[in-house]
Parts: sequence; C-alpha cells; structure tokens
Amino acid sequence: MKTSLKLLSLLSLTALVAAPFARAEDPVATPATPPAGEHARPDPAKRAAHRLQMLDEKLHLNDSQKQQITAIWAASEQKGKALRADAALAKEDRKSQMMEIMKGAHNQVRAVLTPDQQKTFDAMPPPERGRRGPPRGDDATPPPKS
Repeated sequence: MKTSLKLLSLLSLTALVAAPFARAEDPVATPATPPAGEHARPDPAKRAAHRLQMLDEKLHLNDSQKQQITAIWAASEQKGKALRADAALAKEDRKSQMMEIMKGAHNQVRAVLTPDQQKTFDAMPPPERGRRGPPRGDDATPPPKS
C-alpha cells in the first residue's frame, strides 16, 4: 500500500513538473500577438471601408453616394485629428466639438441619401463607439453576483 501511494505521488509530481514544458512546445497553446508596432485596432481606412460596406448593405448605395460619403467621412476624420491634436482645449470643449463634427458628418451623409434611404438611415441605431461591457446609467443591469 505504501509503495503504490509513493508511486502515485511520484507520478503526480512528475506530471506537474513536466506540464509547463509540454505546453510551451505546443504552438496552438501560445496566443497570437500582433507584430511589434502594430495595434489591435484597424487603421481608419479599413474602418471607413467597413462602415461603408455595412451602410451599403442596408441602403443599397450607388457609386456617387459611396464617393460622397467617403469624402465626408475623410473630412470629418481630418477635423477630428486636428481637434485631438489641439492641447489648448479643455477636455469638455474638445468633447463637445467632436460631437458637433460627428453630428455634422451624420447630417451631411443623410443629405446625400434619397428619401427612402433616409427613412432607413434614420431607423438605424447609432454606431457603438468603443463601448465595452454593460451599459452605464440608471437603466444598466447590475452584473450577476457569484
């Protein structure tokens, strides 16, 4: 009985010591990380292309509309970059001006659309702007207790 208990303990200890080495050699076990210098966030051109694709799926845009919307978004992106670079503004002022830029771009995009497209566009929910987790505020549901 003592011998089998010692043998079982020795095998368990060996397995615990060897497990990290066996896992380190497994290429599937290592998480994929982006190469140095790359961010997890796609570049603005890819984001704009994705947004345009999603808008096109819902509104069936023509080529002229796509070009106009792309130009509107590019201009608002440049305005946003300039605003973020302006260190003289207070955070609240910067935020309110950024909201004005976004609302202006939204209204310009809406003006490019046909009346039928505008109805669909108005019914679409606003895009999620980098939110993570549950919504905040009075209507937020608390996280489950464990």
